[in-house]
Amino acid sequence: MMHKAALFLALGLVLSGRLDAADLSVGDYDFSKPGLRMKLSPELDEISGIVFDARGRLFAHNDEEGAIFELDPTTGRIVSRFFIYEKRWFGNDPLMADFEDISIAKDVFYLVTSSGVVYSFPEGRDGERVEATRHETFLNDLYDVEGLCYDPSTGALLLACKENPSGLSVKELLFGGKGTSLGRKPVYSFSLETMSLERKPRFMINGDSLKATGKGKPFKPSAIARHPGNGNFLVLSATARMLVETDRSGRVLAAVRLPKKDHPQPEGLAFSSGGDLFISNEGNGKRGLLLRYPAGRASAAR
Repeated sequence: MMHKAALFLALGLVLSGRLDAADLSVGDYDFSKPGLRMKLSPELDEISGIVFDARGRLFAHNDEEGAIFELDPTTGRIVSRFFIYEKRWFGNDPLMADFEDISIAKDVFYLVTSSGVVYSFPEGRDGERVEATRHETFLNDLYDVEGLCYDPSTGALLLACKENPSGLSVKELLFGGKGTSLGRKPVYSFSLETMSLERKPRFMINGDSLKATGKGKPFKPSAIARHPGNGNFLVLSATARMLVETDRSGRVLAAVRLPKKDHPQPEGLAFSSGGDLFISNEGNGKRGLLLRYPAGRASAAR
């Protein structure tokens, strides 16, 4: 069944006439027991983002190096891998950065770093090195970008930030404060037409409203994905082990807390075309984990 916190929040919205129950996504999944629980190769102990392409293939990347892995979505086994490099005046350097998430739009791959740099590149053959193009944004390390997804309704990538340093004092930036712990978390839109980031956030997620569900732990986005059916966004938080559903304007609709036994450090989030939900977890000294939650399972159980 849907987690109590999610149920109460969603029920309140339904009773107030602000939401139709059929519009929710989180209620379609039974988070108490995944359909598949896959241990990953040691190469993916620090798995970060995951994404499906239009052909139903699953891709993943790890935290620090520009290596892209195709995974079998039924076993988690590595099918193939390719690598990205950046062309510089002194040669072609393998890309090493704090890569946080991955997305695909119209057969082009995208990676984002924690400082908000977006890289675009084509798919490579198994073992191939392909050139990536760097796209700078006005974001920086203070925003701590972690989530990336494609929104076909706007033709843009969405960048979800763990922090919102705008308007904070120097003291708060250096030593922390409300704005750097809970507060409103910005999600920015990166236009694929102009290859630039819009100055105004697409929306803000109200982290303060999620404090109870996270048992006091701060809500900090680590991944974002668009539901293929209703167009809502699911946002994952590793710090709070929480999955939050918002509408297209960022309004929080529901939230669930994920079991620690299955999600030691949830970092990646992706939907298959049929709506199955996949969540990747860093290993924390052990093997990385990939979990699959079949769509409609919780609804069928009820």
